[in-house]
Amino acid sequence: MAAFERAGKIFVSLILASGFPFATLAQGATHDGQWRVELQTTVGNCARSGETVVTIKQNRIVGISASGVEPWGYVDETNTFVGHFTSGQKVVRANGEVGSNSAHGPWSSQTDYCGGVWTAQKIN
Repeated sequence: MAAFERAGKIFVSLILASGFPFATLAQGATHDGQWRVELQTTVGNCARSGETVVTIKQNRIVGISASGVEPWGYVDETNTFVGHFTSGQKVVRANGEVGSNSAHGPWSSQTDYCGGVWTAQKIN
């Protein structure tokens, strides 16, 4: 599997939202759990699609099912997601908004000259 596919799968899981009316989390609430992320490329020559599972703990990305990918990111108090995924020299960035059980948003890779959209569903 190409490094970009792995990175894409990873940050699909937490690259959350824009455009949907999500309620703000109550003080102290979290998005903790596992999220199934699906990624679609809409610009460039990266893999057309991918899927991965991202784990969130205390509103921070702490794991990803794609091997060889290092995740970094968080969900802030306004339900905004920021994620950065690396695999060797390849980098994928994602952002968006997170709801209680779903999320979506844009992603891009300046190292591979491609980008697209991701959606995520909370699985536990």
